[in-house]
Amino acid sequence: WKYLAKAAMTSSVFLPLLAAGRTAQNTPVARMITAESETWSPAKWREIDRATRAEEEARQARARRGLPPLPMTPTHTVRCGSRDCRPGEGNLKHAMDKHGKFKQWEQPYEHREGFVQSRLRSPPHRPRPNVEYAGLVALAARLAPRGGPVLLAAADWDYRELALNWYLHARRLGYRGALVLSMERALHELLLRRGVPSFDGGALLAAWNRTCLQRHIQANLG
Repeated sequence: WKYLAKAAMTSSVFLPLLAAGRTAQNTPVARMITAESETWSPAKWREIDRATRAEEEARQARARRGLPPLPMTPTHTVRCGSRDCRPGEGNLKHAMDKHGKFKQWEQPYEHREGFVQSRLRSPPHRPRPNVEYAGLVALAARLAPRGGPVLLAAADWDYRELALNWYLHARRLGYRGALVLSMERALHELLLRRGVPSFDGGALLAAWNRTCLQRHIQANLG
């Protein structure tokens, strides 16, 4: 596994691998090997191994209680049966207490400490307008060919009606350089059908999903 992990890190593709580790009780656990986890100290690995073992024990406890396993990651869908999902309807729901309030720190998917900690701390790329964002820049240039103002709004599927409302108001006020940075393809395709200039930012978002953005911000803010 060690040699496979090092081979994977030589490419620009984020390819997590699993290797075997052991807890202090000599219980085998699966380790996620990434460019980030390769830098961890033995003490850090012991911390992650303990968390991984606790997560496995929590899974077994749910199974003994007859509960289904939690999803491994947050899920999101844009179709609910035969119709489009209403805002927020296609997302996983958090548990609620007896007062009808969301339970703090309760999440409807499994928190995997090793996975979270192994995310990259650095941005996936530099803000290069002529490379990763070339399509977005070209679209903005077409909408405002004389160097006029460009208005940009970012949205995902749940905010589709708000994005459309924003665009219609911008046009009504005379702004021709208004466009939407769509965070998923479904929204991008919907806006295009409605005549709204849109750039599909799904691929850019996928690149950021290889990182731990929160950890990157923490590192740069000290």
